[in-house]
This record gives sequence, C-alpha cells and structure tokens, in this order.
Amino acid sequence: MKRIFLILLFPFLVAFQCDDDVDTGFETTYIIRNDSSTDLYFLDSQERFVGLPGQSELSIGSALKNEASPLLPSESFVFNDIRLYRSENGNFILSYQQDPVEDEIWSLTEPSINRFEYTLVITDVDLN
Repeated sequence: MKRIFLILLFPFLVAFQCDDDVDTGFETTYIIRNDSSTDLYFLDSQERFVGLPGQSELSIGSALKNEASPLLPSESFVFNDIRLYRSENGNFILSYQQDPVEDEIWSLTEPSINRFEYTLVITDVDLN
C-alpha cells in the first residue's frame, strides 16, 4: 500500500519542484539616445512624460523572446509609437514622432549573450 501511495505522490512532488522559467529567454532592450541640443520628454505608455535631457539615453522598456533573435521595435508590446516633446513656455510641443514604428531607423547591438539592444538616435536634424 505504501508503494502505491508513493507512486501516486511522485508526480505531484516532481511538479512542485519545477520552477517556472518566466524570466529566461533572449532579452531585447529599447533605448532612445538624445544626441540633440534640446531637452526632450518621452510620452510613455501610461501617458506620462519622462525627461530625456540632451546628450543622454533613456531605456523605454525590454521584452523577452524564446528564440535566439531580437524582437523588432515594431513587434514589441512595450510601445506602439514613439512621441518626443520639448517644453516651451510651460507647454509640451511634439518634436518627433514614429507612428508606425520604423525598424530600419533603430540600430541593433548585442552587448552580451542572450541580450540585444535597439537604439533610436535623435539628433537636431530629426526634430521639428
């Protein structure tokens, strides 16, 4: 009887010993680099303005993928579009927009194994 009990109990013990690998995979991070002379503000997915001073970078999110390839910016669930504003007399004025997101404008690097970075570089020429 004890043997049957152990045989029935074994699958449950094994199931509870396995950890979910939710955080494993190939990570893609999305960065905006402001190489302009203007302080900008990124409008995030919660409709909040996040400061992006001139000559600085801002990580706007990351995503995991099970395959050994980066997730294109246009396929990311982190953002649907990119909107950058400048502040003028207390008002936010749209200075740059990507809607839809254009993958070819983003540059891809692989800083380490299983990790990719897409960077969008904004210069004075890009701003309205």
